[in-house]
Amino acid sequence: MSVSKTIRARSQLDSTSVPPSHDEPIVVIFNKRALGARALRHSGMGEALRERGLAYEIIDSVSPEDSREQAAKAARAGRVVVAAGGDGTALDVANGVLAAAHPEAAMAHVPLGTGNDLARSLGRVGHGLERALDALVEKRVIGVDVGRINDGEYYVNALGVGFDAEVVRRRRLQRFNLPSYFPDAIRTIFDYKPQTYRVDWATGAWEGRALMLAVMNGIFEGGGVRLAPHAEMEDGLFELYWIDPISLPKFARYIWAIRWGRHGKLPMVRYARAERLTVDSEAPIRYHLDGEYRELPAGTTLEIVAHRQLLRMVV
Repeated sequence: MSVSKTIRARSQLDSTSVPPSHDEPIVVIFNKRALGARALRHSGMGEALRERGLAYEIIDSVSPEDSREQAAKAARAGRVVVAAGGDGTALDVANGVLAAAHPEAAMAHVPLGTGNDLARSLGRVGHGLERALDALVEKRVIGVDVGRINDGEYYVNALGVGFDAEVVRRRRLQRFNLPSYFPDAIRTIFDYKPQTYRVDWATGAWEGRALMLAVMNGIFEGGGVRLAPHAEMEDGLFELYWIDPISLPKFARYIWAIRWGRHGKLPMVRYARAERLTVDSEAPIRYHLDGEYRELPAGTTLEIVAHRQLLRMVV
């Protein structure tokens, strides 16, 4: 069963319903720099929330650090914290909510970004703004898995090492970005040099050169690529995919199979499942967390651990 089907079923059968509260309004962390937010200013967001009878407070985010601090502050009061922005905003809000460690705090997501892969993986909140806002009214809450990096930062949807991280890095350096990752992926494949990695998990190990390694909690990555079509966000396990180095003609030949989740039997694709793994490389490890670029110095181990249903999310 896909993650979307799993979450819909859980929402209908055993979700926790939290009625709207006028004493404790929801807190919306609004990233006005997100692509969709440029068309949806405060007036549009506020009007949509008022139409649904929701008490709310909107907070402008001025930086990722500010998003985390504001989310943690709201979560410590046990409130629903809404990430109104892209995957990066959701990453920051999730880390703030988890840092607060309040048993009644919950996170929601209104996707307004470029990729919106977390929203797609969650199900109905990724099927348009209206459905994401409707979810805030019903407030069905389930526990969602998260991954933790070297006992520090958490991520909710996808971690990517190698090629896709390089795409993210190059997008970050550009002054203007297109609303799709695909053109950047095409440009990057021309001169990207795959690195050698060693990956260890409880039931196996692998070492060699790889175009990319993905540690997936959700289904989607890279702006709608169905990289882990069988992922479920409540089972406490990552879906691991790594792809051998391939030529440009093969990349062009197989990219659509990967995009639509039909890559499981391709000869250059490897797959495993794990709740904990380590990644080592003699070169610096470039990776992304939910579309946000990160880098570890050469010789540093990247440890990734799944925490089952640690984050309470409105779906």
